[in-house]
Amino acid sequence: MKTLKLKDGDLCFENGELQMVEGDAELAQSVEMILRTSLGEFELDEHIGLDRSNILRKQFDQEEAQYDIINAISQEERIASVESVNFLMDKESRSLAVHVKMTKDDEETIEIGGVDLA
Repeated sequence: MKTLKLKDGDLCFENGELQMVEGDAELAQSVEMILRTSLGEFELDEHIGLDRSNILRKQFDQEEAQYDIINAISQEERIASVESVNFLMDKESRSLAVHVKMTKDDEETIEIGGVDLA
């Protein structure tokens, strides 16, 4: 699949032309967009996105947050399974990012990292 390249939700241009992305980079971008979208935020399909209620609450529960991330990633049909979910928490800056290793439907692995969740 080929689609427009996004960086932090914005379209990417090079020499005045829109950039495209395909293959594993497109799949990684698709998963990242699901994780960056709050469940219910996208009005055209309110079932797309990540339920952030367990991620943003005062007492962070890693197990529940992992479940929510795996559930969100399952919205992408080309991902067969999630192998690992690792959180990068910085209490000083109150930030939370995630690194995810997944298996595609063709049994190859793909990883995304540094996806900001909070």
